[in-house]
Amino acid sequence: MIVLCITAQLHLAWCRSLKEKRAQAQSLTSRLRQRFNVSVAQSGSQDKHQLLTLSLAALAFDAAQADSIAQNLYDFVLGNSQGELLVWEVEHR
Repeated sequence: MIVLCITAQLHLAWCRSLKEKRAQAQSLTSRLRQRFNVSVAQSGSQDKHQLLTLSLAALAFDAAQADSIAQNLYDFVLGNSQGELLVWEVEHR
């Protein structure tokens, strides 16, 4: 069993308040949870209104499945967020 840990950081240039950022974060995290059944939490940059840092975690049976899940999550985040993806760190544990 492999634990897949991903850290994603997005730049939300249009956000002018923490309220706008929170709306974007809640929307993206709920869609990730529903579609992929992963754990998602806002893990950093909570006081900066244009940076959104998310931590994602999922279980996989082997490295190939973990890589597939990571690629699917990457594609989903790129296609379903309006922000620019600055950081995408993947770690297998």
